[in-house]
Amino acid sequence: MTAMMRLLTCLGLSLVLIAPAFGLTAEEQLRFADGIYLRGLYEAAVGEYLLLLRDFPGSGHEPAVLYRTGECYRQMGNQAGAERFYKQVEEEHPESPQALRALLRRAEFALADGREELALDELQRLVESRPPPDVAAAAWYYLGLSHVKKGDRAAAEKAFEEVLQSHRDSPHASYAALELTALYSGRRRPDARMTKWFEQAVESAATPSARAEALYRWGDWAFRQGRYQLAADLLQSLLVELPDEPRAREARLASAWSLYYLDRIDEALAAAAGLLDSAQDAETEASAIYLRANALRKLDRDLDALLDYETVVRRYPGTTFANRAAYEIMVTHFKRGDSAKTLAAAPVRPEDGQEADVLWMRAESERLLGRTDAARGRYQELVENYPQSDQAAPALLRLGELAREANRLAEAADLFRRMAHDYPKHEAVAEALQASAVARFRAGDAEGALADWDELLELKAEESVLAEARLQKALVLMELNRSKEAMGLLETVLKNGAEADQIARAHYWRGVLRSGEKKWKAAEEALRASLASAPDAQTEALARLRLVVVLQRQDRMDEAADQVEPLLGDAARVADNPALVEWVVRRRFEQEQDEPALRAALALARHTREAAWRQIGWYWAGVSQTRLGDAAAARAAYEAAVAEPASTREGAEAQLLLAGLELKAGRHDQAAERYAAAAETARGEDSLDLRVRAYFGLGETAEAAKEPERAARHFMSVAVLFDDPEWSPHALFRAGRLFGEAGNTAAQTQAWGELKQRYPNSGFARQLEGLLP
Repeated sequence: MTAMMRLLTCLGLSLVLIAPAFGLTAEEQLRFADGIYLRGLYEAAVGEYLLLLRDFPGSGHEPAVLYRTGECYRQMGNQAGAERFYKQVEEEHPESPQALRALLRRAEFALADGREELALDELQRLVESRPPPDVAAAAWYYLGLSHVKKGDRAAAEKAFEEVLQSHRDSPHASYAALELTALYSGRRRPDARMTKWFEQAVESAATPSARAEALYRWGDWAFRQGRYQLAADLLQSLLVELPDEPRAREARLASAWSLYYLDRIDEALAAAAGLLDSAQDAETEASAIYLRANALRKLDRDLDALLDYETVVRRYPGTTFANRAAYEIMVTHFKRGDSAKTLAAAPVRPEDGQEADVLWMRAESERLLGRTDAARGRYQELVENYPQSDQAAPALLRLGELAREANRLAEAADLFRRMAHDYPKHEAVAEALQASAVARFRAGDAEGALADWDELLELKAEESVLAEARLQKALVLMELNRSKEAMGLLETVLKNGAEADQIARAHYWRGVLRSGEKKWKAAEEALRASLASAPDAQTEALARLRLVVVLQRQDRMDEAADQVEPLLGDAARVADNPALVEWVVRRRFEQEQDEPALRAALALARHTREAAWRQIGWYWAGVSQTRLGDAAAARAAYEAAVAEPASTREGAEAQLLLAGLELKAGRHDQAAERYAAAAETARGEDSLDLRVRAYFGLGETAEAAKEPERAARHFMSVAVLFDDPEWSPHALFRAGRLFGEAGNTAAQTQAWGELKQRYPNSGFARQLEGLLP
């Protein structure tokens, strides 16, 4: 107890004993008691009020004294004492102004104690008694609160509106307006009157605290509504106008977040710094660091943000922001594509509302790490446990993709279709139906694919999506030999203004259909239209290849070859069509168009998958370069041909040509090896002529190496093993001559005699007429 209070308390006790000796009048005694009351010395004031009642009965001040005595007890927290004096005022002086105020106080007590029925009765009786404006305003306000506690929204609204309409200048008006906003703030679609009520709350605030409360509640509501500009303006006003109010401290966080959501990141960072500097508890510190981390991430400073999130988790584990920060750590790693760290950061117990997000990130990370089974389990858990989440539909798509990758096409199609049916408003419905149709078609279920395409065509989708569906449906119809329906769909694509690549594909498939009908002119027209419609690379290649066939069927071979030329730079197309490219090579070579022949041959050599085709390509490249006069390049091409692990006729020819070059250069051993290799390669029935040439070459090589017996043996092998009208007579002639040079007249006679007998009309037989004895 302070010295002043002790003094006045003693003074009060003395006055009880000697007041009459002072000669104070009743009015002076009342003024003295009121003065003590206004100084907050309620216990001493009670004594003075009781002294007045004792010493001045009938003074006329009884109602005021009794009421103020009750007020003293209320201020001291003695509710029972206060109610006793309030009730005495009502019972002994029911017509006095204080009786109504006493009734209001008792109603307040009843409301605070949860005695809503009693409070309602007394407040209703009070408002019906036409009290003074200040009492009426308070009575209507508390009547509204009583109805709120009873759950009667309509009656509460009526009471609060009465305060605003009839007592707008009352201190209770601001609070009544705020109570009205509280009645409607939880609605998804806010009441149109909310702004009006908040404005009234601010305008009618009678104290700085009331104004701070109104600004804070309005700003907080705007923030929760996502109206961040309004929230920022209101909360900033509170911070600037009333910085010392408790609500100003509470407004700092929402104000900073409003700036963040408005992309005023620099201001948000400054606000976070201020919040951190003024923080008086761990929760506030954590909130400031968490906000700063989010702002840094918006500035693409992910590593700095990550450090802040980790700080929140490490230093403030008991705060509400620790789990949020842990979640954001996971999100940061996920966005950075670090799947392993994403999984490591995954919270064991995600916060409410984040479970589906966490499952999605875990599933995606498992998938990217190649853990397909684990990923599938996460996706399934997400779909089963959180079907209403934003990630449920994408999870179904992922499950379909995983089934498709495992070649479980029917399962994949069912999953894709389920996604489209379970989430009909999802933006990826068309994508899901398309994937389902393609999977069913690949699985051999053409009718099921048609059903998917038909369902897709019923959607209100962009024309490009519908055009694609019509194109794909046409392909299914073609597979089912329903060509007329397919042609109708393709014509629809052309009429409805599809995109350029879709138009090109529609023309291409029309060309395919016309080709199937052997309507070559119509097919050619459609295919040329496809090529003129800016097709994608694949469609262009397919259209050219189909056009080649159509032109060949019309015996327009040069034009057909011209269509292959643009495809020579496409490695995949060359690899898929080696026979066609070889045809172009041969045709260009026969027409002595050596440079075009060389281009086609090199494409065949460089781009085909099979060694045999590469060998053929290198051979034709060599002969083309020979005709172009580039001997070195030709030899390199032949070398490349024989290096391929294949045994084609062209490979044998390349060996023969290389052997000839070695023989011409006098490298007899190398020439012999080449001829022997050529003979080994030319073992097929269609390459016996090359084997003949190889054996004959071995003879020539031995002869050039001054080995007549070996040479004669090789020549005789040609004559004995083969009956070639070109090489056999020549071999017999050369063998006979070598036998003669060696002095083996009998062998010579035998060889030349066989020549005359087997090939009497050959030029070599005629040469013998002057040589035989």
